[in-house]
Amino acid sequence: MILRKFILGASLVAVVGLTGCSQDSTSPETTASGNQFEVSNPDDPLLDDGSGNELVVGSDLALPSDWPAGVPTPTGTLIAVSIIDDRTAVATWSVTGDVFEVQQDFLGEFDTSFEVGPLADLSSETIKVFGAIGNGFDITISATLGEQSTAPGEITLLVNPSI
Repeated sequence: MILRKFILGASLVAVVGLTGCSQDSTSPETTASGNQFEVSNPDDPLLDDGSGNELVVGSDLALPSDWPAGVPTPTGTLIAVSIIDDRTAVATWSVTGDVFEVQQDFLGEFDTSFEVGPLADLSSETIKVFGAIGNGFDITISATLGEQSTAPGEITLLVNPSI
């Protein structure tokens, strides 16, 4: 459980950090080092860590066709996505309005084969986290307030196979 919390926290920090930073077209080219993503072309939304892991960051991205089957997605604008395999992925959507209400509406999209519940130990005033387990998946759904009261919030899904 502690490892799961660590992985979740690290993933959320990485995705939110990457989506919160804009790319300047004058940014220098960087190289891969360990598990860090590299920017080979500042105008290309695809980031690669040199080990075959890719993360696409941008605005209004299309959901890749290899998104895990049977995993619903929230209403909003897809701003970051990484597909590891057919059972493992992470993605973040920017949402307008009350992000916590949007999250609650989205939780209703999980069919009865999923057990959905709050993960209170991972939640705070600015982030609400729920888990959905079913159909061979263990999904973490987090809703995060925008940095400013007028900024859009974000919903991130961390999809893993059930153990």
